[in-house]
Amino acid sequence: MKSIAFIITFFLTALGTAQDSTKVKAETPRIVSKLQLGKLMHFDTVDIKFVEVVTDSRCPKNVNCVWAGEATVLVDVFKNGEKIGQKKLTFDSSSKLKDQFANIFASEGLNVTGHDLSPYPVYGKKLEKEDYYIQLIVKH
Repeated sequence: MKSIAFIITFFLTALGTAQDSTKVKAETPRIVSKLQLGKLMHFDTVDIKFVEVVTDSRCPKNVNCVWAGEATVLVDVFKNGEKIGQKKLTFDSSSKLKDQFANIFASEGLNVTGHDLSPYPVYGKKLEKEDYYIQLIVKH
């Protein structure tokens, strides 16, 4: 009988001290979208177009380089069908955006940021322009 009372007391104590889920902060999920060179991506009233790979001097895999290099791309931003600007994004050798605060588009309800440029160069393998794509982080 004592063991049953102990088990009941244990479960009641566990339930009474359980974590309150209303105090847990959940981070807004990040949506990662893949935008290929020459393509247009639509977000509400905003369109983003990956226009050009200006340079890609990132040190290829399987090569030792003195300088790690970087890649620069151009992205056009349209709102309600009208071009409102062009952004130049520079990615370092890890393919990450060098300036973490360089958003492509930001408004009260939408934030679009360049996250990654792919593919990464590999020694002995030629990259075609149409192979490039940017990963965009979209927060609503």
